[in-house]
Amino acid sequence: MREINILGLSLRDYTMREKMRMLDSYLGRRTMAIVGFVSARALMQAEKDVRQKEWLESMDVVEYCDADILRAAGITARGRLKEAENGSFLKGLRQWLIREHHPVYLLAGSEDVMQMLEADAEIAQMHVTGKNILPQENGSDIDVIINDINDKAPCAVLVHADCLLQAAFVDASRQKVNADIWVGLPEKSMAPGDTDRKFAGFIKNMQRRLFQRKVHQYENQEKAEP
Repeated sequence: MREINILGLSLRDYTMREKMRMLDSYLGRRTMAIVGFVSARALMQAEKDVRQKEWLESMDVVEYCDADILRAAGITARGRLKEAENGSFLKGLRQWLIREHHPVYLLAGSEDVMQMLEADAEIAQMHVTGKNILPQENGSDIDVIINDINDKAPCAVLVHADCLLQAAFVDASRQKVNADIWVGLPEKSMAPGDTDRKFAGFIKNMQRRLFQRKVHQYENQEKAEP
C-alpha cells in the first residue's frame, strides 16, 4: 500500500494482489466495504467539492481508471500503469464474483443506465439477485431499497451512478445494508457506435489534458506557498 496525494486528496494505492486479498477479507464484515473506480474527471470535481472529496477519501479501495492519475502521484512502475490502462482490477473483480458464485445486486442512477448494467451482468453471467434505481433525494424510497437488498443478501452491490448520489445513499444505509461490498463502477459511454466512440475519445483526450494542467497548477501553487 502506498499513500498518495492528488489535487489535495489523500488517497491510497494498492497492488493488484493486495486488492484481490482485500476482497476476500471483506466477506462477513459487519460494515459494508466501499470499492470505487475513480476517473480523472471525478478527481477534478472533488478538488472543489468537499462532499465528493470526503466520499473518495472514505473508500476502502480506490482504483484509478487512468494511468495519468498514477503518474501524477509519482507512480511510474510499468506494470501498475498497464493495470490501470487495461482495467485489470475490474476484470479481476468480475472474475472473482463469477468464479466464487457471489450474488450481486444492481443499482443505477436511471432506467437507461440500469438496462446497460443488466446487459453487462447478463453477458458476464453474474448471479444477479435484484435491482433498483437510486432515488435522487433522501426519502422513503431509500428504506424500500435497503429492505430489498437485505432480503436478497448479496455479496456485492454493483452501482453505476453519480458519485454524490452514491455518497448520499451510503451515508443513509451503510450501517443497515446486508451486503459485503459496495462497488462504484467506472464511467462508460452508453452508446457503442463508431461516431460515439470517436466523440468519447475526443472528450477523454480533452479531460486528460485538463487533468494534467490542473495537476501542474496545483503543484506549482504548492511550491509557491511558504
